[in-house]
Amino acid sequence: MPQLPDTNDQSRPTDGRLARGEATKDRVLDAAERCFAAHGFAAVTIRQIAREAEVTLGVVGFHGGSKEELFSTVLARRTATLNALRTDALVALQTRGDFTIRDLIDAYLTPYLEIASRGDPQWRAYAQLIARIVSDDQYYPQVRNLYDPVAKKYITEIQRIRPDATAEALATVLTLTVASMLSIVASRVRIEGLSGAPASESPMDYRQILVDFCAGGIENALSAG
Repeated sequence: MPQLPDTNDQSRPTDGRLARGEATKDRVLDAAERCFAAHGFAAVTIRQIAREAEVTLGVVGFHGGSKEELFSTVLARRTATLNALRTDALVALQTRGDFTIRDLIDAYLTPYLEIASRGDPQWRAYAQLIARIVSDDQYYPQVRNLYDPVAKKYITEIQRIRPDATAEALATVLTLTVASMLSIVASRVRIEGLSGAPASESPMDYRQILVDFCAGGIENALSAG
């Protein structure tokens, strides 16, 4: 009687191929992230990404699609982690109750600072990429759906504390807060240059001064308005 094929044995090569495929995809996305961070979207070519990832052009196309699609994927893939941490921090404050604007700003900024302080070069590259594009309006349509929903939840809570603040003022103070956060994470060379002393390697070391600076600025700006 013929033996039935061992389905477990059949699945092993498939599982191995899937794992290798995912590893290759991650390598392509990591390479694209580094290239876009260092040179900007317009200056980067698919060939450059392939060379950085040590794969062929066809592999980049298979895993990433066009340069535009690859760029969108790179922007989106880390958002879920960051949004989840920020949402959890906000829910914790809402559950506790009686929180301040400083508490809200700390909850919004700290997850990003913690991630950037892990020493992962890819998160550092992502921070540099976001810092590069955040001041360029042409990229806003690609990032608004990634970050704005959670940002608006924080704005709503700030407005509960400062109900007289206009929508424009609230949007402005959070935008300036994000700009400060991105600046401190992406590069601290200016701090070294102005202070004449080495800057800390860890963005988390700047948490207190960053939160104090942003929260104090928001309090004053909204009170003045």
